[in-house]
Amino acid sequence: MSGRARAALLSFSERVDWLVARFCEAVVLLVGSALLGLLTANVLARYALDSGGFRFAQELPERLFPVFIMAGVALAVQKGGHMAVETVLAMLNRQGARILLLVGHAIVIVSYVILGWEIFGLAEIMAIDRSPVLGLPSSYGYYTLGVGTILIIVTTLTLAIRVALIGPEAMPVPGPEELIS
Repeated sequence: MSGRARAALLSFSERVDWLVARFCEAVVLLVGSALLGLLTANVLARYALDSGGFRFAQELPERLFPVFIMAGVALAVQKGGHMAVETVLAMLNRQGARILLLVGHAIVIVSYVILGWEIFGLAEIMAIDRSPVLGLPSSYGYYTLGVGTILIIVTTLTLAIRVALIGPEAMPVPGPEELIS
């Protein structure tokens, strides 16, 4: 691959990663704020209203929480904050580590493609079930997980591109507060 093609592919992967990160950060911020506001309002309403709070306030967080979590998972993958065991990786030379990382990324991508396919299939089945208060279809949470798998696939693919072009040093290094030894 020519130097220009490598640079273009690297630039493309970084732009895609940047877009996914901004999207996920916006989702985490907006949904997290909505959850906090909703739960706070419901606590206040329990004391102020004779009804004991808002009926929808228990159901809506259940629908929003998967969105919040999946956006956070995609961000964790980007920042290297996911669970990893790197004992074997540390024993390999640079080329061996690159190959191991690329095989690992390929396994993750294939696994999430299969998982996402099954989730979207299950979501179609669950569309007939409705929540009692809001009447939202149960498929909502499954579609959220499915979209999350797509974000993880895209993020893993951009990491794999960088590892293939740059090497193992392209892997993100989580901050010390994110490490468990």
